[in-house]
Amino acid sequence: MARDFQLTLIRHLPTLANHERRYIGWSDESIIQSSRVYDKATWGPAVINGSDLQRCQETAVLFYPKTPYQGSPAFREMSFGDWELQTYEDLKDDPTYQKWLCNPDGTAPPNGEFLHEMASRVHIGLKSLLHEHSVVVTHGGPIRYVLTKFAPQEDDFWSWDVKHGDQWTLSWSSRQCFEEGKRCESLSVERLMESGHM
Repeated sequence: MARDFQLTLIRHLPTLANHERRYIGWSDESIIQSSRVYDKATWGPAVINGSDLQRCQETAVLFYPKTPYQGSPAFREMSFGDWELQTYEDLKDDPTYQKWLCNPDGTAPPNGEFLHEMASRVHIGLKSLLHEHSVVVTHGGPIRYVLTKFAPQEDDFWSWDVKHGDQWTLSWSSRQCFEEGKRCESLSVERLMESGHM
């Protein structure tokens, strides 16, 4: 008998580079400790999966302090290459950057990843999850990719407003539906962080 399959994605809490509105991909920066989070429910998964970067691991410890964490580079943010730690103001006159904003799947940051390269490794990471309800602490790019591919309603990559501390839960009637790439039957979002923070 098929069992429901749920995937919960949590975007890590903000770092200094996030507050400064810099592109932070593979730079390994800590979260800002002043971030205040809501208390989690008593339910907890057997394991938390997520990015191997410390901002995701630190976020997981705040939300699930007693749950083991398995970090993987599969769940990292997109590599921004030469644009790493740059801002919109730094890049706005760069023609390649403007092309990337219009078509993130057809243009890549210099020495960085194409969107489809990030999507491929994230998808491989998701297919390796073992539990019927898996929790993944990751970054804005991977979450936008999952929502673009699997949300009940179709929307483009940049249309998803994925804030730090947001928890998105996607539900399918079976794992097979997820494995076949079908859109989920339900989608919910919950704020795990007080408003006023990024």
